[in-house]
Amino acid sequence: MAIVLPPWRVQKLAITKRESVSDHGVFRVERLTYPTLPRDVFVFSCNDWCNVVAETPAGEIVFVWQYRFGTDALSLEIPGGVIDEGEAPEDAARRELREETGYEAESFELLSIVEPNPALQGNRCFTYLARGAMLSHATEFDELEDLEVSLVPRTSLEAILASGEVTHSLVIVALEAYERARRGHASWQAIDQELDAIEQLQKDKVLALARRLKPGLTSEDIQNPHDFPELHDPDWHYADGVLTGIQSVKAALCAMQKMK
Repeated sequence: MAIVLPPWRVQKLAITKRESVSDHGVFRVERLTYPTLPRDVFVFSCNDWCNVVAETPAGEIVFVWQYRFGTDALSLEIPGGVIDEGEAPEDAARRELREETGYEAESFELLSIVEPNPALQGNRCFTYLARGAMLSHATEFDELEDLEVSLVPRTSLEAILASGEVTHSLVIVALEAYERARRGHASWQAIDQELDAIEQLQKDKVLALARRLKPGLTSEDIQNPHDFPELHDPDWHYADGVLTGIQSVKAALCAMQKMK
């Protein structure tokens, strides 16, 4: 459900002046002047970022241990980094995965877009799910990087998140988005399996009823009931109609899954 804010809450303040104060490579400090505020505001200007939740064919997630200067500690994270100027987010995700881990993946799917710290920054972080990740290259670390790859079973993610071993907020957000998507996929799979079983039971019922009306009929035969006068039977037509309804539900659910 969408949350509707009062009009005054969604109006943007007018910026009359934007001044670059200092440039520190990965971020720049800017001074913003607003005519309606009592003083200027300072913000960090950063490029957008990306994260990658990479699944291997064996059901593992590609993690990295990385030293972080801010906390003066090792941090268990997923691959990610800064999106270069003019670079598409997905291209950056593919590059960061390859450079930091040596892995490449068959497909990339956007999981989430979040704002890391809207109080001070205007950038976004794009998280991608990379399926079929396999080791294919040597790592290519940046000047101040030194990472170690760690493969974690997908089934251990919930326990790792609950333990507090992962402390990087953007990594936690990415893994939570991944877990939600995975649970949703599992729910669809369960529904698909249940409908498959119901469909097969009804197919068996339709065929059995057809064979009582005319012994020896096959599944292919009853695809053309007009060729067999014996099938001009209300009970058989009702059972066949129920089968058609089940198949229509399956087709509708398949379309819904593709829209998500």
